[in-house]
Amino acid sequence: MIDKKYINISLIVVFFVSLFVSLNSVIFETNFQLDQAIARVGEKEISRQRFEEIIKVLDEQSNSELTLEKKNLIRERLIDEELLIQRAIELDLVRNDSLVKGNVIQTMFQYIINSSELSEPSEVELREYFNKEKNYFSSGKSYKLKNYAFRNLSDAETARNSLEQNNLESFLKLVETENTINLPNVFLTPQKIRDYLGPKVLEELPSLEKGGFSNIFQINQVPSIVICVDVLLDNNPKFDEIIEQIKKKFIRDREDSLVKEYVENLRNFYEIEKYSF
Repeated sequence: MIDKKYINISLIVVFFVSLFVSLNSVIFETNFQLDQAIARVGEKEISRQRFEEIIKVLDEQSNSELTLEKKNLIRERLIDEELLIQRAIELDLVRNDSLVKGNVIQTMFQYIINSSELSEPSEVELREYFNKEKNYFSSGKSYKLKNYAFRNLSDAETARNSLEQNNLESFLKLVETENTINLPNVFLTPQKIRDYLGPKVLEELPSLEKGGFSNIFQINQVPSIVICVDVLLDNNPKFDEIIEQIKKKFIRDREDSLVKEYVENLRNFYEIEKYSF
């Protein structure tokens, strides 16, 4: 039979050995964490790596090595920064302040793009993209027009006859300025002209040439005629002429796709519940 005294001694030895191992583990872990951090604010540690990166930049800008006092000051500023960040999170400013929220979202977009480490698009990729998106880089005819309205159909017909006889003075005498929709003095696409004058004018555009004029058409039941000041013909540029423009749009579209894919993955990762309006 084992003496009870030896059992007690053995238990005490085991206890102190266990205590030593536990303390050693804690001390080792703490030292490891301290090696990786320059300070701790609440539960958040401030990275030693970030601190050293700031020191390195300041060292390169300074003629002399930074003093201990300045290093302490930098650490204090990082602590202040972390305090403000944590307080902003507590106040939920990311959601409640539209400016902060917008900046966070834009930062996230940039993070998604930068973390993807996208390579420079090759010429083959750009040519394939150009062929697929040719309509975007090409433009149809655009027109610079003057629009004229008339009190009634009879005046409009008389005015059009004056144009056919090259009598612009008589034409202008019949114009009703009060009901005329003025167009900007720039080249406009058919869609833009339609936005200003309505769908009927589109029937007149194909036959218009510089110096020409349209048939009579109605804008909100008001007889109208347009005179074509100038025409900008179709523009179908070649790949080599607009390669930089193609590259910019290719990169922009690729980045948009990355962000959409990232957000879609987030939708699948987080639980989302929708309520009635």
